[in-house]
Amino acid sequence: MRLPLSFLIPALLSFFPGDVLAQAPTPAPTPAPAVTETHPTTAAALEVLRDECVACHRTGKSKGGLKLGTEHGIQAGGESGPVLMPGKATESLLFSVLSKEGDPHMPPKKQLTAPQIAAVRAWLEAGAPWDAAVMERPPRVKPVKLRPLPTGVKPVFALSFSPDGSTLAVARGGNVELHDAMAERFPLKSTILAEVDTVASLLWSHDGNTIVTGGFRQIRFWNVADGKTTGAITEGLSGDVTALCTNGGTLWAADSLASRGGFIHRIAAENRKILQTWKAHEDSIYGLALSKDGLWLASAGADRLMRRWEPLSGALVGTYEGHTNQVLSVVFDPLNPRVATTGADREIKIWDRDSREQDAVLGDKKQVTSALHWSADGTRLASVTDRGGGSVFSAIQKHTGAQSSETAKIQKLDKVNAVLQCVSCNKDGTRIAAGAADGRVFIWNGTDGKLMPFE
Repeated sequence: MRLPLSFLIPALLSFFPGDVLAQAPTPAPTPAPAVTETHPTTAAALEVLRDECVACHRTGKSKGGLKLGTEHGIQAGGESGPVLMPGKATESLLFSVLSKEGDPHMPPKKQLTAPQIAAVRAWLEAGAPWDAAVMERPPRVKPVKLRPLPTGVKPVFALSFSPDGSTLAVARGGNVELHDAMAERFPLKSTILAEVDTVASLLWSHDGNTIVTGGFRQIRFWNVADGKTTGAITEGLSGDVTALCTNGGTLWAADSLASRGGFIHRIAAENRKILQTWKAHEDSIYGLALSKDGLWLASAGADRLMRRWEPLSGALVGTYEGHTNQVLSVVFDPLNPRVATTGADREIKIWDRDSREQDAVLGDKKQVTSALHWSADGTRLASVTDRGGGSVFSAIQKHTGAQSSETAKIQKLDKVNAVLQCVSCNKDGTRIAAGAADGRVFIWNGTDGKLMPFE
């Protein structure tokens, strides 16, 4: 059995095509890395560093002051001095720590195989040539056999209202429950037996006929009418598919390996083939969002960054820095050129999309806001916290120096005794749904914040 690495996997947010927003000038995008041929000696050694070493020696987590993820970092060395002696493998600290007798021994909790050590030695003897493209590729992974979740373990990591608001899909444990959102108490209509492992993310197709689920190294497609699968993607995925978004013709999936990297896959919806993959973050991705006009893709990472991309090229347009802890959720404003993020630093930030300036900071900073959802009509921004709280923000204005409570109208949601980790609202934000770590689901009236009966 394999459980998600954090209960703070945010809910998938659905986005719908609409009129193109006015575009302010933006920085020239950084093209996605091109796929190039790498010399086998270089590739073999850099793959060892990427897969076995960089998790502990990277920007933001550089043990011993050593960063192995970039050419500059490895050449700079660490607190113990240089680690490379190009052309002299046996005199290189990087090589000596890999042996069984190495002191210190690296990696500290395992022994590399003889072929891995030989690859590093050959690379050092060849002069330690570098190829950044290798470091940007997903790591090689070993097969993992999944077992069913223990009885009673059914966390809700994702939920979403259908495009027409008539049905609420709840990913509870390894299943997806479909609830009647138009009836009193939201009764259960049917259940899709989706995964052996927990469902980490889900979305509806724009026509409401298909549900897509993301789990451990798999993306599956389900016919809503009969609950049967219509296909799956299992090749080319490395970790947890923690977030999904679509414009109808294309699907984007966040593929996360904690401490090893977060990758974005661009997938053709018609044939369900992965068209492109790029490394978006140095750690897990907790949220993906597509702008209403489909021109921008945003990602929220455990590396404390939010990034904006050209969705069809994978080119980086901007990096948004300001959170001091993991960024847990990201959503575009459907009406205005701005983006909302929330982080484990207990802040909700409203960003100007193009200038990357912070327009406002929301919330009371007493709780971690674990997830956000902007209603499709743009009138309400819903949020929930890890302590059972929640708020709905409306009429959000650019921060002028006054208290944050004066930058938006706030409707508090009735507090519940639960760790809330995902949120979704219907098109006009009059119904707010949230899922909890213990498997419970809560529904509020978005207008007055009152808790509504559920089942």
